[in-house]
Amino acid sequence: MEGKLEFGSEPKDLGLTANQYKIAYIVVEGAVGTVVGNEATDYGSMPNMAALSLNGVFSWNSVSSENGTLATNYADLLTGTEVSKHRVKDDQLNGNNLAAYPTIFKRIKQYKPSRTALLTSNPLVSTIIESGSLDLNSVFSNDSEVLKAAKEELGKEDVGFMMATFSNVRITGDQSGYGPDNDKYIQALAQFDRQLGEIRKTIIARKNYKNERWLIVVASTNGGKYELNPALQDGSVFAIPERNNFVLMNNPEFSYKLVERMETVDPAWTSSAVTFVSNSTASNQIYGQMSVADGKAFDIDKTKEYTIGFKIKITEFGNLNTTLLGNRTSTSGGEAGWAFLTGTDASENNLSKGSFRFKVANTSIYFSKKLATNTWYAVFARIYKEGDKQYATIYVDGVAGETKEITNSNGIGAGRFQLGYGNGYIEKTQKQLMADVRFYNAALPVDYIKSNYCTTMSTAGSDAYYNNLIGYWPANDRDNIIRDKTGNKRNFNLIGAFAYTSFSERAGNLCPTLPDNLERYVVRTVDAPLMIYNWMNIIEVGQFELDAQSWSPAFSNN
Repeated sequence: MEGKLEFGSEPKDLGLTANQYKIAYIVVEGAVGTVVGNEATDYGSMPNMAALSLNGVFSWNSVSSENGTLATNYADLLTGTEVSKHRVKDDQLNGNNLAAYPTIFKRIKQYKPSRTALLTSNPLVSTIIESGSLDLNSVFSNDSEVLKAAKEELGKEDVGFMMATFSNVRITGDQSGYGPDNDKYIQALAQFDRQLGEIRKTIIARKNYKNERWLIVVASTNGGKYELNPALQDGSVFAIPERNNFVLMNNPEFSYKLVERMETVDPAWTSSAVTFVSNSTASNQIYGQMSVADGKAFDIDKTKEYTIGFKIKITEFGNLNTTLLGNRTSTSGGEAGWAFLTGTDASENNLSKGSFRFKVANTSIYFSKKLATNTWYAVFARIYKEGDKQYATIYVDGVAGETKEITNSNGIGAGRFQLGYGNGYIEKTQKQLMADVRFYNAALPVDYIKSNYCTTMSTAGSDAYYNNLIGYWPANDRDNIIRDKTGNKRNFNLIGAFAYTSFSERAGNLCPTLPDNLERYVVRTVDAPLMIYNWMNIIEVGQFELDAQSWSPAFSNN
């Protein structure tokens, strides 16, 4: 999941040289992310953290490694990879794979001339870092000494990358308990916040600060165990306090950006989709088109079974035979291939007798339904065999429409496989959002379609037929390619002046699907090294095989 950290809006050109990009990496052990978030306010016990968040990209609901050891958590923070790669599982580092996945310090020394420094009150951290990677390696007996040394390091003209780690919050939690109701724990967080404030003040006081670009990354290794309020217990990974940590990335030019956790109780379907346009004028059309070679994988073979489905919301209704998805040269006659279409009653030209239909050559299978604009529908076609005959049934929101035999209807299309528009009768403009497009190489059981049509995402954990997908397009990509999320990578290229519309919706025919790895949708500690590499413009980061995800800050106009 690694990639270049893209800075959404370009900051003003400061005419800086490489050695003026500097980093303070501050790690606190045992700080529960949501507790820190509650205290990081003007009136809470962590005002300095609050001040950093105003110009930061951050998550209070981060999730640390399931392995749970402090050594693993530090290795995540130092390598940008998970335990399956770095293999640091205990304090003795037995069987580690750091030679293949080295720490930030070694990478920086390999690619940049920056000075590196580690200041820590936990000897464990020093043992993980490779010898020869540190210009300063100091282990202290307490956090006060770490702070003093950090201020001294930050006062050096050639400071480059400094990591300072603080252990008192974890020690206090282990001795007195964790959580928002433990006074001693809150006091320990407040003490760390004051230390953080002194570090920030020292950076700002640097003689050449106005000509430097500082990235301050503050992160917690892990949370701490305590009894969660029952109202917050949703059974998800976010409801495990001992794994709840946080990550914050700050620069004065960043805008405030809180990356929230996903809701797991009555979640909305939160995504985005292109507004596809069917129009008789080519320059006004917006649709996705697949290459000829890739599109042939989605022909309907007479000897096989399939299920094809998608979600659609019509925002502006057109006229008869508007093509939504298919591989035909045209849908106006009996041409070979297949397609989904919408239609209205020809005499009324309105929605009162609207329909979805699935058309294979000259055979049309209808689901007559009063269609409404600005309403999501789940549309499926199930193509199945009985003996030597082939049939198709259309479903809308889990309800079966017509079934017809298509044995003698040719489903091998001569046209390009297209999403959102196809040649045919186009008398009026039609606009629709389409998403969650799926193509299975199996006829899914009828009961499965009836009970799962409302899902909004196919994942290995949520879809029993996930391995039967030969094409899957969530269609929320935000650029000009609608990507196939199967390993086949058969993508649609967007044609026309497309735009994505974000939405967050609940409806009776939607049961939003949560991803299998919820923790990947918040900023995690394993993401911090990628932020750091990109800040230092280490362009070789693509070779590091990181497990990190990039988070793009927006820049303020100040």
